[in-house]
Amino acid sequence: MNLFESIKTAISSVLSNKMRTFLTMLGIIIGISSVIMITSIGNGIESMLNEEFSRIGSNIIAIYLKGWGENLKDTEKLRLDDVDIIKNHKNLVFAAPLVSTSGTIEAQRSGATINLYITGTTEDYKYSGKTEILYGRYINGSDYSSKSNVVVIDEWTAKMIFGNSNAVGKSFEIEIGDMDVEVTIVGILKNEDNEMVSLYGQGSAIMPATAVCRIKDTDDVIDTIYAGVNDMSQINKTTKELIKLMEISHRSESGRYGVESYMEQVKSITNSLKMVTYFISFVAAISLLVGGIGVMNIMLVTVTERTREIGIRKSLGATNSNIRTQFMIEACLLSLLGGVIGVILGNIGAIGIGAIIKSYSGMDFTPLASIPAILITVAISSAIGIIFGVYPASKAAKLDPINALRYE
Repeated sequence: MNLFESIKTAISSVLSNKMRTFLTMLGIIIGISSVIMITSIGNGIESMLNEEFSRIGSNIIAIYLKGWGENLKDTEKLRLDDVDIIKNHKNLVFAAPLVSTSGTIEAQRSGATINLYITGTTEDYKYSGKTEILYGRYINGSDYSSKSNVVVIDEWTAKMIFGNSNAVGKSFEIEIGDMDVEVTIVGILKNEDNEMVSLYGQGSAIMPATAVCRIKDTDDVIDTIYAGVNDMSQINKTTKELIKLMEISHRSESGRYGVESYMEQVKSITNSLKMVTYFISFVAAISLLVGGIGVMNIMLVTVTERTREIGIRKSLGATNSNIRTQFMIEACLLSLLGGVIGVILGNIGAIGIGAIIKSYSGMDFTPLASIPAILITVAISSAIGIIFGVYPASKAAKLDPINALRYE
């Protein structure tokens, strides 16, 4: 029996009992489709995060104070005046303070309570990302110097409060701690720049840092300083110089201040996401082992059912190698077919989940199928057929032709 005849016989055997064939492949189908779905969704989320984060730019760094609460002196805290010291560095294109707080607001139409994340900063903060103004203007130097209670909110928040996005000039109250702070809207940010915040039912607002410090009563203490680097090839030198500036300015001991590149944060997040994706994929791939055992089990049943057929073929001159090859092909065919179906269903499932995420979140999410992942999973499914088909095929090849012919 040549190879072509073995393949033809294997296909005929697989198709002769379609339900049993499907149930045999089910473990492999579930395993492969799960891995494809998870990797596609993981790649899609990673791509979306990279795209979202790229809006801020690859040249952004954050200057921060390390070791809060660890023998921290009041003089070591970052303050608004530090921005003026840092922004004069020759390798920086801008520097902006960040001081954050949170509050709640009540939607005027529905009465629902909305959480609001508030960032206190200066007009230079607009250079840290694509803060595209939809209506009105951004906060300016006059707002900063006068500590005005003006605010720039995202389109989603405006719609939630007032029912429409063009709310420039309107006022509303924010409950911050035990205070009710009345603010006036001077600008509306395009919603796409805040979709990650809006996804969790939390609005975002930008106010002058001086106003936020006054509301928090923190004596001009800020959380961090965002800065844009002109020449990233000089980032190491720039980092050391900025840290030295802070140490000298605050008369602080070494190691109190740190500078973190925004791209390092992005890499850290994406690496963590990849690890989670790999782990979940590994767990899902365990079902492939179950599928392989199912293939071996059904092939053992097939050998038993076709014992007399094996005896006839051996009596007609079929060698052990011919018999072994035939049953190995059948096992590989079952695994490969299950792998192909799993890949198809996995991609369909990923597209479906992507559509649900996009529908409910409003985010531009698209699952990304990984060609290497598809090729690897198909190769694994084929390998399963080979590995788990060896024993049944060897058992069939070793059958004594005389005993096989007598088998009922």
